[in-house]
Amino acid sequence: MDILVLGCGVSGLTSGIALQRAGHRVTIWAKALPPDTTSNVAAAVWYPYKAYPIERVTAWGAAAYRAFRDLARVAGVTMAEALDVRDTPSDDDPWWAGAVDGFRHARPGELPLGYVDGYVFAAPVMDMSIYLDYLMREFSSGGGTITQRAVARLDDVPAVYPLVVNCTGLGARELCGDTDLHPSRGQVARVRDNGFRRVLLDDVGPNKVAYIVPRIHDIVLGGVDEEGNESATVDPRQTADILRRCANLAPAFAGLTPGDVVSVACGLRPLRSSVRLEAEHLGAGRVVIHNYGHGGAGVTLSWGCAQEVVEIVSSL
Repeated sequence: MDILVLGCGVSGLTSGIALQRAGHRVTIWAKALPPDTTSNVAAAVWYPYKAYPIERVTAWGAAAYRAFRDLARVAGVTMAEALDVRDTPSDDDPWWAGAVDGFRHARPGELPLGYVDGYVFAAPVMDMSIYLDYLMREFSSGGGTITQRAVARLDDVPAVYPLVVNCTGLGARELCGDTDLHPSRGQVARVRDNGFRRVLLDDVGPNKVAYIVPRIHDIVLGGVDEEGNESATVDPRQTADILRRCANLAPAFAGLTPGDVVSVACGLRPLRSSVRLEAEHLGAGRVVIHNYGHGGAGVTLSWGCAQEVVEIVSSL
């Protein structure tokens, strides 16, 4: 089939590649292209952050985890030991524990000051400055074409494309009139590599939301989570606060100076009450498959959601 994908972030590119591998001819149109997409800002460690419903997210995340594990050491993907810290004890495992390798509870000596529990697991880390370029090359080598072109309405898509895959992220608010979709502003600082290799995450504790994600050439420090904030402008005060909270997690970052900060970036996560992954029949034999609303887990779910897109196409 001739299929048009709208969006050239991680969801659009991954969906396009998966459809190509299933034998389809795929074209991508997008308002923004890498390196100017929301996906480029992502710290991109495997972690199902603010994506729902849990049952579907678990399956998508597990499938994507396996795909990233196979891509390790190529395309900017590495496997790192991650520690997700907690300031309250728990005997229960997190709902996503079965999707990852090497899961265990942290030993007391592994925990930063002020934390009493934590989850250790092997986490894929995607350096988006490398990984998105890999996806674009992979898509192009499969015969796909990418055009920077905005689409205001689904009705504006030419009839030559009876099947459209909508991976427009937050842009689906206007494209589909989706009032359930809303932004969560994020900000990260990229600092020079200091040899620190473990991923550290605080999602619920006193430094939340804080994360340290070592990549191939630098380390991403975050973060910010401001639901409803539409601004993509970098806030220097938040940069200083990110550095402070990450230093609380790991003393290796206590002595950072402004000269250690390589860059600062801001992006808007596409939050929704549930990921929208479904087919919608528009009439006259036209179908759109929606694949958006992944919250802070677009990369984490990408290959799993892309595979379901292929399955939906096969069922039509």
